[in-house]
This record gives sequence, structure tokens and C-alpha cells, in this order.
Amino acid sequence: MRRPRVALTRRATALAATLSVALLAQGCATQETQGTREYLDEHTAATITVASKNLVFARGRPEYAVNARDYLTLVPVDVNRAGKHALYFYCYAWSTVDKRGTVESPGQFELVADGRQISLAPAATQPHDLGFGELPITAPARTYLTIVVPTTRETLQFLTRSQQVFALRTRDGLNERFDVWEDGREALGELLHGGSGTR
Repeated sequence: MRRPRVALTRRATALAATLSVALLAQGCATQETQGTREYLDEHTAATITVASKNLVFARGRPEYAVNARDYLTLVPVDVNRAGKHALYFYCYAWSTVDKRGTVESPGQFELVADGRQISLAPAATQPHDLGFGELPITAPARTYLTIVVPTTRETLQFLTRSQQVFALRTRDGLNERFDVWEDGREALGELLHGGSGTR
């Protein structure tokens, strides 16, 4: 009667070991997804490092619907091209409003951080020429406007320390304020200190 118990004990031990390995592997995978993400853009041969979180700003559009909003998503990225690094905000201007048949100017965006105005003027060249042959993250909507904005280490550090941050869109002579919807500014530090080469 002892042999079946020994076999049962061995099976239980083996099962426990298998579960432990699986949990350990799962824990490792979770740790990898919590930090910055790095990938090789196959179209441009640039190495792109993407911050683990984005900055998202929102502006209510009650004239369309109660929960209708326009959004501005800022994706902080580092582009490494043959050892030369550059920092950008890969921005998506998008909306939950169905604006088919409506003509709106895209306007000009800027951030306001503790009273300091930070222009979000797009780069003079196309995203592909900057190293982006593919989107760094999945676009948040079917319809969106892409704005790739050069930035600096000093600007990212300033944003990390700022107490109040919001975005402004200027169009048709009017300023439209976008307030923080998702505050991913802590990820800016990860991007700057994650071995991106911009130190």
C-alpha cells in the first residue's frame, strides 16, 4: 500500500514544481511589461523605445453628447538611429465625436506646465524620415491626426516635476483647454533613465 502513496507524493511534488515555474515565468513577463518597451522598426532600422505610459488630455464636447470628448494622446519615445538618439512626443489628436460632415481646423497644440508654455509644433519632416515606419502604439481611434513633436530631456524632466499640466488647442482665434485624463508622467523618468542613451 506504500507504493501508490509514494507515486502520489511524487506526482504532487512534480505538479507543485511545474506550477512554481509557471508562476515565476508569469512574474517575469509582468515585470517586462511594466517598464519601457523597445523594438526595432523594420521599415527604418531605428530602435524605438516607448514609455510605459502615455499622457492623455481630454476636452468635453457637450454640444454633441453628454460624454463626447476630444482627446490628445502624447506617447513619449526615444529614437536611436545608428547610436544617435532623439526624443519625441508621438501625438494622436482624436475624438469620440462622429464629425462626418463637419469641417474643423486641426489647430495648434501646446502644453502649459506650471505656467510655462511648451509648443507641440510638429517636426518639419515626415514621421518616416524621423525613424517611424510604423506606429509606436496602436492608434486610439479609427480617425486621428498624427503630430510628431521633437522634445528635449530638459522638457521631459520639467514635466515630471510640474504640479499642474494641461493642454491648449488654438484654432480660429480661440483657446480650447484639455485637462489631464491619464497622467503618465512618471513614465518619463523611466524613459530618460532606462538606458536610452539620452543621459
